[in-house]
Amino acid sequence: MSLQSFTSGGLQLLIAALAAYITASTGYLLALALAYRVVQEPEKLIARKTYKFAVLVPAHDEELLISGLCENLRALDYPQDHYRVFVVADNCTDSTAERCRVYPVNLLIRRDLSRTGKGHAVAWALQRIPLDGFDAVFLIDADTLVNKHVLTELGMLLDRGEQAIQCCNSIGNRDESWFTRMLFVSRTINNLLYHHAKYKLGLSSHLMGTGMCFTAALIKKKGWTAFTIGEDWEYSTQLAEDGVRIAFAKDAVVRHQESRSLHQATSQRLRWSRGRFYVSAKFGTRLFWRGLSRRDPILFDASLPLIFPNYSLLANLTCLTLMLCLLLPPGAFKLPALVLALGLIAGQAILFIAGVYLAGSWATTCKALLYVPLFLSWKFLIDFLSITGLYNGKKWVRTKRYAVKE
Repeated sequence: MSLQSFTSGGLQLLIAALAAYITASTGYLLALALAYRVVQEPEKLIARKTYKFAVLVPAHDEELLISGLCENLRALDYPQDHYRVFVVADNCTDSTAERCRVYPVNLLIRRDLSRTGKGHAVAWALQRIPLDGFDAVFLIDADTLVNKHVLTELGMLLDRGEQAIQCCNSIGNRDESWFTRMLFVSRTINNLLYHHAKYKLGLSSHLMGTGMCFTAALIKKKGWTAFTIGEDWEYSTQLAEDGVRIAFAKDAVVRHQESRSLHQATSQRLRWSRGRFYVSAKFGTRLFWRGLSRRDPILFDASLPLIFPNYSLLANLTCLTLMLCLLLPPGAFKLPALVLALGLIAGQAILFIAGVYLAGSWATTCKALLYVPLFLSWKFLIDFLSITGLYNGKKWVRTKRYAVKE
């Protein structure tokens, strides 16, 4: 066998493996998008009781935004005697605590430089909240705002017996830059065509770091046991292994302040990417095989977000596959490989166009599409540094905040 034949055979094998992986990932996403369209919406029933919530806000140096959240929570369309706000001023070096004291919130001041990070702050706070007085714990970040009926929506799902709920995680500053507009489309796809579709099918969502709700009974039994930089993915995996389905509350909306530039977002995305790949490597295949061996479709499906790539990585892998196909010498394999790669790109484009349609604001969103090559290149670098271990950040680093202009 000649060297050229050996090289061509190896390239064909690599393309076949990539194509199989990408086809499965893309097919899964398109199937969920179709389910969102054709599966009937679950009936919404008014809760039979008014549930009591402990609203927990971990805050590390959040003086710029914490007042806005406190104002927001004070104005919820929910009986004020049925929820209490607990703010954890976690190793703060600014005036976060002082800003909170002017509001009717329960301020918990934590100083522990040996155990830093959001996971430790949450676990510490849950040990100090009188859980016997509440039905559920609602966990949100300090850079968020919620819609007025968020607790009512969560109460409806609690009334249906759900133990863990993920809210619709949206963006509050979608029109600040091309970056926020593009991410709003991505969030729309994720919220509606992914998470809500899974909820309609009876499958489990995964946690997204903020807008997470758990019954007090679950927290008292399990506590908070996720302390890596990917604490939301880690806790999602633990719940899946415990047989706890994570429901999705489409109409309970939490809007966070998104980074408005690549520069501001880089440290955050490196942390998120590293956390996800760490949990994927540790738990992904284990969940996959457990789901198969137990013939448990919910557990099996819970492994797929860890095994399949995120949207941008999927697009980058597809582009890579197309380029590899172009390197093939003429032959029977090249044409079908090219057709398949182009078909996968078309399928992903359909998914993105559906997201643009659901997100609205066509004119401004289409302008943002001009930056897609820059965005994918940036995200490829983020994922490359995380997968290879060249970036190995293990600490929770708060993303730089900025005051919203009036």
